[in-house]
Amino acid sequence: MRILITAQASYSHLAPLVLPVAEAAQRAGHEVAVATGPAVVEHIEKRGLTAFTLPSVKGLGDVLQGGALQRPIGMEQVGSVTIELEPGFFAAAFVGLLAAPCARDLLDLAREWQPDLILHESTEYGGYLAAERLGIPHGALDIAPMAPYAHPVVTEELNRQRAEFGLEPVSDPWHPFRAFRAGVVPEDFYPTDSRLPGARHYRVPAQKTRGTLDPDIAQLPTDRPLVLATLGSNVPRFSDGATALLQTIIETLGELPVTGVVALGADRDPQLWEGPRADNVHLTSFVQQELLLQSSDLFLTHAGFNGTREALTAGVPMVAVPLFAEQSQNAGRLEELGVGTRIKAQDVTREALSAALRTVLEDRSYRSRAQGLQRRAHALPDLDRLVEDAAALVS
Repeated sequence: MRILITAQASYSHLAPLVLPVAEAAQRAGHEVAVATGPAVVEHIEKRGLTAFTLPSVKGLGDVLQGGALQRPIGMEQVGSVTIELEPGFFAAAFVGLLAAPCARDLLDLAREWQPDLILHESTEYGGYLAAERLGIPHGALDIAPMAPYAHPVVTEELNRQRAEFGLEPVSDPWHPFRAFRAGVVPEDFYPTDSRLPGARHYRVPAQKTRGTLDPDIAQLPTDRPLVLATLGSNVPRFSDGATALLQTIIETLGELPVTGVVALGADRDPQLWEGPRADNVHLTSFVQQELLLQSSDLFLTHAGFNGTREALTAGVPMVAVPLFAEQSQNAGRLEELGVGTRIKAQDVTREALSAALRTVLEDRSYRSRAQGLQRRAHALPDLDRLVEDAAALVS
């Protein structure tokens, strides 16, 4: 079977699920290709996968920089304030400006390559539109469960795009996911109103780590709880606010009876860090997050979905400081589930952050509930089953 997988032109949209699913489909003997914009094709090819370049597809950052879409208000203050994901922005960007060029390129590609099945990551609507236009079975790989897919303004834009491609309107806001949606967290993570009959849930295998854990981290003291803190590999370069937030995190951890590991970001050399330091806080530019979470007591995170999923799979409770995208919704869901607490970036002080960290560390129920989700995650079928289930869409 020929399976075409589509994704936004962003590594963070490829790595968590698209590439592992493509590899699983390849192992199962299917002919698989991943289609996306030129900016990230190399990441696909490095994994030994077939990549199709969609020349018209740009990343969100390029679209914003080009002025075709107004940047979310406050983006220049990332780290100082939490930027909420507005449904109108999601609709205009992901369902509109990013989807239409992708769908046009995919129509040409699909007519030539003739896939039997199209899987699109959940924020990439071009694959859905092309599949609908050509009558090809399709499904979604959910990399952002808390995005505002069902908001009326999103459905309105979806129907606008459907009309552009000669398709009838739909009243069901979940239409792009109705036939098949592959989630990678237990169903419990999803709010009740977004649990779909066609949804399936799977377990993503641990990524193959390069080498072993940093020896300096491996030798850290074991007489205190271990707190891992990261804002993601790219966020610290966005604004001075993110740097100030990192400084507050380091100062706060330095005042607590914990051992801290703080990832400053891929472009920051800890030897050149001019901010605060603490004897009980280890600074690094990069940390093997999925590996270290297995021995962490608490995760201080921006609540990106991939890190959230990794922490839940490891049974680690969280303190979330959401920064942008759907991170605020992820953080809110963690709070609702009792596996973490959240603080808006603009509300972060040493006192507030210290109180949140102490609460989650000292109240055992956070850990117990996180471990409950961990057990349910471990009970999910793996990605080989996902491929089988998706292939069953083709009659």
